[in-house]
Amino acid sequence: MKSAKLILIAVLVATAIVNTANADIPRRDAASNIIRLTYTEAIQDAGLVAAMHAQLNGAFLGSPGLNTVTLRVKFQNHVYLITGTRTQWNIFFNYNGITEKPKTKVVLFRIDD
Repeated sequence: MKSAKLILIAVLVATAIVNTANADIPRRDAASNIIRLTYTEAIQDAGLVAAMHAQLNGAFLGSPGLNTVTLRVKFQNHVYLITGTRTQWNIFFNYNGITEKPKTKVVLFRIDD
């Protein structure tokens, strides 16, 4: 029984030594660098929008059958997975003359005296 206790203590000490030897090496978790955003969330950041314009092209818009598209953008040491609809990406790339509708409505009226 004494030898079993000594072996168990030796294994614990060896494990502790091995774990502390690797403690100073930074571990990079690739999953922590991936950020998932919707199109609406992504266009709120001007830097991310600039990176999107620099890295993306609208070639996928020509293929039929894609209603929701997720694109990958690298920005500030992170990978952004941006999901948007075909209409949103059309607006972003300004394809086929589609532009965003203005948020305010202009109403013209005439007052007669």
